[in-house]
Amino acid sequence: MEIFTMTNIITKYYTAVCSSGGLGTSKSKYVGYECAVASELLPNRARFHQAIHPESKMVYGDFTTKIDEIARLHIEKKCAGCLFTLPCQSFSLAGGQHLGDDLTWLFLDALTLIKKIIELDGIVDWIMWENAPYFISNKQDAVITDRLGGKTILQHITDKLGQYSFHVHAKILDASRYDTAQARKRGIILCRRGQVWDFPISNDKQLTCFEVIGDRKVYTMLDSRRMRDPDNEFHRIPYVSRIQEDFIRLVPSGEAAIKFFEEMGWPRSMVVNPDGSPSQAQHINSAFGRNPWNKPSHTITQGSDSLCGDWTLHPGDPIGTDAYGRTIYSDPRPYSIAEIFALTGLDDNFIKAIPAWARPNDDLLRQLCGEALLPNLFNRCLESLEV
Repeated sequence: MEIFTMTNIITKYYTAVCSSGGLGTSKSKYVGYECAVASELLPNRARFHQAIHPESKMVYGDFTTKIDEIARLHIEKKCAGCLFTLPCQSFSLAGGQHLGDDLTWLFLDALTLIKKIIELDGIVDWIMWENAPYFISNKQDAVITDRLGGKTILQHITDKLGQYSFHVHAKILDASRYDTAQARKRGIILCRRGQVWDFPISNDKQLTCFEVIGDRKVYTMLDSRRMRDPDNEFHRIPYVSRIQEDFIRLVPSGEAAIKFFEEMGWPRSMVVNPDGSPSQAQHINSAFGRNPWNKPSHTITQGSDSLCGDWTLHPGDPIGTDAYGRTIYSDPRPYSIAEIFALTGLDDNFIKAIPAWARPNDDLLRQLCGEALLPNLFNRCLESLEV
């Protein structure tokens, strides 16, 4: 992965609220934008963000109780933009949606922050919101529209920001069309004061898994007998029981185990839990799914270490046949941390900045990657701000 350096770029500053450890903002400096103020709810994420953005001012805790402090720092640090990557759990279809949660209404506090900055004569030239696609849906549940006087979240944001002459535009973007080998769809709202902020032009070609993690010189084959690569501290995997490893070896790239076995006429009971009991996984079209080599990865979630999750497994390569003449495949495992970094679009500058205390913390690293704004998508949006 290439290491980038700054050359002849005049830096502009912005505030990031709920910044997911600074992953999504880690590359914005390459296009002339620096995260100067950030907020995080949890202490380990605040510490992580400070390591990635050592010059930024961190506001730790519930941002809804610290709006005055964030507004003051935004002005003090000469920020002109705001990035809101609010928690998406209540909107996510994958998580079953919980629209009654308090998290649903954090966008109202974000609007209060914008209002406060402007009232204090601060500058807010642009605002970007990133969330689950449902966040910008024009058909939202009555739980939302009843509270907003019949309006959707997007309509409410548009009306409120329109009072300050913001042009507001929303669109669902697929990160795989913006320099990222991950088919992650996100609801994006771009707001610019006094003029339109156009969405970046998408790539015709999607970046594939093979183009990003297919180099065996960088990512060696791993299984339960070799759970880490001594030459790459982040190329490590969780433990996979041998009995599960055996059936995963029969699953080709781009196929999910239960569905594939049914198509082959093999018994579903071949798909087992770590103790050998038959798996009761319900999502037969995606559980124990190997990602494809010739397409982007499926969305990487916080639970990327789960074998039975939706499309969490490495694509694998055919390496021979078993005693029954069935093709067997390498890498019967989830993605390693290093592979997730690559599929998220993170680079060596980010990896080098990970603090020592966080480097062995696989749970934290997987959670951050599963939640974060994808950095190349963010950069492409920032580049279109300059047009």
